[in-house]
Amino acid sequence: MAKTKSKVIADITIFPVGTGSSVGDYVRSAFKAMGKVKHVRLIPNSMSTVIEADNLETVLLTVSKAHTAITKMGAKRVYMILKIDHRLDKQENAKYKLDRIQGKI
Repeated sequence: MAKTKSKVIADITIFPVGTGSSVGDYVRSAFKAMGKVKHVRLIPNSMSTVIEADNLETVLLTVSKAHTAITKMGAKRVYMILKIDHRLDKQENAKYKLDRIQGKI
């Protein structure tokens, strides 16, 4: 495996509840807010966003920014699924994991 700095890899799904069936504007706002956190790599996909950071505190700050963005838009309830992988025995990042699954490594 290539030498890469170990990362905390998280996956977040976040959206408001009770605002109607369309939540795209809220999700976009949350994503933009997360992007303002320094030293974070965001990898959006159709159902969630992968967050890569050097430490857990930065991941949690990023998640907090997403939550705040949605509540500032008026949401009274926010639903969130957060999964975190912090592996200390290997140096991995999201790209490595995908390459491994796809048989590139």
